[in-house]
Amino acid sequence: MAKESFRIQKWDNVKFFLIFLVVLGHIADIYANISPWTGILRFYIYTFHMPLFLFISGLFGKKNIDLKRWNKISSYLILYLFIKIINFITKWAANGTQPRFDLFSEASVPWYAFCLFAFCLITIPLSRVKPVYVMTVSIILACVSGYAKNLGDFLCLSRIIVYYPFFYAGYLTNREKLEKLLKNKWITASSILILIAAGVIITLFYDDIKNIKFLFTGRNPYSVFVRNCPYAFVYRLLCYAVSALMGFAFMTIIPSGRISGFVSSAGKASVQIYSLHFALKILYFGLINGRFHIDSYFTSKLILYELLVAAVLTVICALPFWKKPINVIINIPMKKGEPD
Repeated sequence: MAKESFRIQKWDNVKFFLIFLVVLGHIADIYANISPWTGILRFYIYTFHMPLFLFISGLFGKKNIDLKRWNKISSYLILYLFIKIINFITKWAANGTQPRFDLFSEASVPWYAFCLFAFCLITIPLSRVKPVYVMTVSIILACVSGYAKNLGDFLCLSRIIVYYPFFYAGYLTNREKLEKLLKNKWITASSILILIAAGVIITLFYDDIKNIKFLFTGRNPYSVFVRNCPYAFVYRLLCYAVSALMGFAFMTIIPSGRISGFVSSAGKASVQIYSLHFALKILYFGLINGRFHIDSYFTSKLILYELLVAAVLTVICALPFWKKPINVIINIPMKKGEPD
């Protein structure tokens, strides 16, 4: 039991820092075009945070797939709809005008929940196919999809195709072997160097590589940053390699032991933070920051302001108050008495 608790603590810690980066990345989106340092920070975050989240979702979603737990799988679709609705309402409240609502197309936060729903449906039949074939074909499809200019956000098709290899890699990974590997001191030291080197490279060459950020989002074609290039798929493969290396390094450096009570609880509450943070961000920047221009006091320290706002939103969304209503909503499809 103690060993299992220790291992779970590791993943709670990883999920906490990842969900904080998700919140911070969405706030950095506001200022990335006016603050070079914020642009660098956003680029750094986007290189690995969502691919790693999807890998972890695959790692911990094996039972849903192998046991065909349809109620659990359908809860991702409910979560998708819930986030779309609350974001629609908060945009309307913040802007005073009715925003567009497209049930079948999504460019913002809810895409992740819809992709998890799709990934589970895709992986159930593919679980009977040799993994090497599935992984090879999925990577080839992702490379080819970049040439399709109109694939985009309809049914999150672009992200489903581009991000599936990360989810599937998590599904295939043996958790015990991975945890043993992550404890290797030499790998930990190498991971620290990798993350530092990545920061240095992004900082030095940001102006030359900043448009590649669009590839890391999973929803953009190659034509966004390079035109008429038959070998553009190489950029996709490069992004895959960077995301895998950065994600593994990030997992490795996160402590396995207890950091604090808040980190542990917030890591367990990553679903509710994901569900709520964007709506609160819309309300804050639309009704408070936008009205009182609070960020103008941080003109020379925008990253500090972004970190502060991200921390506050993370804390608010992690409050136990939200746990029950969120669980009630996303577990609507589950039958009474059905075990997790």
